[in-house]
Amino acid sequence: MRIAWKIFGISLIVFLIMATAATYSIYKIYEINKELQLISSVFSPLRHEVAQIEVIALQEELELQRVEKLEAELRADRLEALSYGKTDAEIDAAVTQNPDLVARINHLEQRLETGLGLFEASANKVEELLRSAEKRVRDAQDEATSLEDKLELAALYPTLIAIETQHSSFHSHALNLVKSADLPPATRESLEEQLESEETKLTERLDSLREHVSAFTDQSIATAALHEQQALYASIAATATAGLLALLLSSLVISGILRPMRALSSGAKRVEEGDFEIELKQLSRDEIGSLTQSFNTMVHGLRNTQRIKDTFGQYLDPRVVSGLIADQSDATAGQKKVVSVYFSDLADFTTISEQFTPNGLVRLLNRYLDLMSSEITAREGVIDKYIGDAIMAYWAQPFSDDGNQAALAVESALTNVHLMEQFQKELPELTGLQKNLPVLRQRIGIATGEAVIGSIGSAKTKNYTIMGDTVNLGARLEAANKIYGTQILVCQRTRDSASGLEFRAIDTIQVKGKTQPTRVYAPLAHTSEMTDALRDLQGASETALQAFADANWSEARTGFEKILAAYPHDGIAAVFLNRLELISAQGAPVDWDGVWHLNTK
Repeated sequence: MRIAWKIFGISLIVFLIMATAATYSIYKIYEINKELQLISSVFSPLRHEVAQIEVIALQEELELQRVEKLEAELRADRLEALSYGKTDAEIDAAVTQNPDLVARINHLEQRLETGLGLFEASANKVEELLRSAEKRVRDAQDEATSLEDKLELAALYPTLIAIETQHSSFHSHALNLVKSADLPPATRESLEEQLESEETKLTERLDSLREHVSAFTDQSIATAALHEQQALYASIAATATAGLLALLLSSLVISGILRPMRALSSGAKRVEEGDFEIELKQLSRDEIGSLTQSFNTMVHGLRNTQRIKDTFGQYLDPRVVSGLIADQSDATAGQKKVVSVYFSDLADFTTISEQFTPNGLVRLLNRYLDLMSSEITAREGVIDKYIGDAIMAYWAQPFSDDGNQAALAVESALTNVHLMEQFQKELPELTGLQKNLPVLRQRIGIATGEAVIGSIGSAKTKNYTIMGDTVNLGARLEAANKIYGTQILVCQRTRDSASGLEFRAIDTIQVKGKTQPTRVYAPLAHTSEMTDALRDLQGASETALQAFADANWSEARTGFEKILAAYPHDGIAAVFLNRLELISAQGAPVDWDGVWHLNTK
């Protein structure tokens, strides 16, 4: 699954949880609204109407009491008239004759009539309020959606009907009592008891209605509060659940990303350090998994590349192989650069090799080339090729620092000459010969100058090498060691460029194939290692060579003889003394310029 889908999945889950909580909260708010609407539209107005009914019923009772009082006063006045034993006609005549009594009776009758009117008005008002309450309950019952609300409202409606019936009964009994002024006392007392009973029942029913309305109101308020609490708890639970789930899922996704990323980082570091055997396990099927697969593919390619480099590094210098694989133009394109070229060979090795078996010869050559090559590559040199026992190497940019090529080449030559002593000791083990072992001597020629460096060859086969006069000069100097009996010969430019080293002047020669002469030198030692004897040899060689170049034959002879006396095995002095003998016998060339011409390679 792609990372984007994972993140989207987490967001979707959190959204669904929050949406569910929001939906539940909205539903609870709807329920709260229903309860509040029930309270505001039914129970609260109903409580107000019940309170009004109670007040008006109380007024109605007061008016009834007032009417009864007036009725009693009228009866008292008439009884007073009857107390004289008069008939009704006589009482009426007596009343008529008593203006004060007539006025009092008329006033009481007016008040009685007014009281009856107020009593009727209060009764009508009660009836009106009861019918309004009944209609409100019926409408609310029709609009109610929940069974619980319908049952609550259904319980109120019979109570309202019962109150209305009880009020009608109370009202009719009250009118009968008021209009039955001439009833016997016992009958009247019975009617009053019935009226009190009706009044008590009406009061009880009103109290019951009020209690029902209060209970239903309290229940609706409690239900609304419960819905509010449930909505709050649902929001808190949803928020907490969504948060925890988001944290959990995010941590899982992040962990799923970080673990392979850490593995990739660690793997990349190991590849950077050269470990191409690493292979990461694909832990997911997302972009990180694809990246891991690409990383493994890349490492596989690097492993193959390294295998190619390791394989071809045995045939070519690894730095050249790296340049060729990377297709670096500065490492492969033909360019003219200042180089120091190195040629080495084993003296008379063709003849010596006939003493060895093929296996012994191969072991000997491999060991020899390994010793010599290791010293060259350790000093930034590039092995160009092996030709039998011969080595061709060079120092040039970008493989070595410019200006330091000559010193590195000469130091490699000096070290290799010393390594020949170690190699000589290994010959018995390498060849299997214990007696008549040959003495192997190395000849090295080093030339410094401009040369063309780059890849040459056909479209199918190429060779990365150097070309030019400097290369030819290096090869000729290696061969010239045969003439002077030396092991290392370098050109003038090599000697001038190799700082920190001291040289002995050998000759001024013109090698075959070149028109310009060059002075050649043999390295003596590092400047810090020069002894007095070496400095004497260096100075004597310069003096004798200069006398020879100036055709001062006797001074040259004297100089070379002194050198030979001091160093009986010095081949250079012997060569020049032989030349002086030849000149003495045949004479010097007419165009003598101090240059010795070499006609052989």
